[in-house]
Amino acid sequence: MNNISDELLIDSYYKAIDLDLHPDFIFLMESEIIRRSLQNKLNPSKCTIQKTTLQVHLETQPV
Repeated sequence: MNNISDELLIDSYYKAIDLDLHPDFIFLMESEIIRRSLQNKLNPSKCTIQKTTLQVHLETQPV
């Protein structure tokens, strides 16, 4: 996923949710969004990333 722009990642994430794609695929996209620190660019009404999910991701990130 390193080869796609932040904008394309976010657009693809929204599309994956709209198409009800497999949760594992959406999770991979969420993980990449978090890795890139793009959560603040998401529209909360359109995304599935929950604060608890975000917290778990942040706690498991290597320092």
